[in-house]
Amino acid sequence: MKKIIVILTLAVFSFTAMAQHCGSAAATKCSEGPKLEVKGAETIIIQTNAYSVKSNEIFKENLPFLKGVKDFKYDEKTYKVAVAYDPKKTTPDAIRASIAKLGFDADKVKANEQARAKLPAECRTMPKGCSHSCSGKH
Repeated sequence: MKKIIVILTLAVFSFTAMAQHCGSAAATKCSEGPKLEVKGAETIIIQTNAYSVKSNEIFKENLPFLKGVKDFKYDEKTYKVAVAYDPKKTTPDAIRASIAKLGFDADKVKANEQARAKLPAECRTMPKGCSHSCSGKH
């Protein structure tokens, strides 16, 4: 009986820790992403595995220079990037491929392994106390 109580207590604490990482309502808050609206552009929200402020700096150094990209916004809480783009000059798949070339996963497009290996450690490691990304992946 004591083992069952201990296991249930640990399960409750684990769930609470995951919910705190993503906000008070994990499922709702984590499904959201950064808001970005640019007149005359389409917007796509891409789930990444960019875990740090340094990751945002890498995006700042690269994403604005991609052909057709008008603006972007990175959300450090959900690891999502909203990208406003000109659909006459680029596509969502091209944007995802460019993010993967930087070393980050972009939705279902896996990161370039060589580029990922060159990223600073803080960009490759999930923050302490978080066992999942806010997308619900474990």
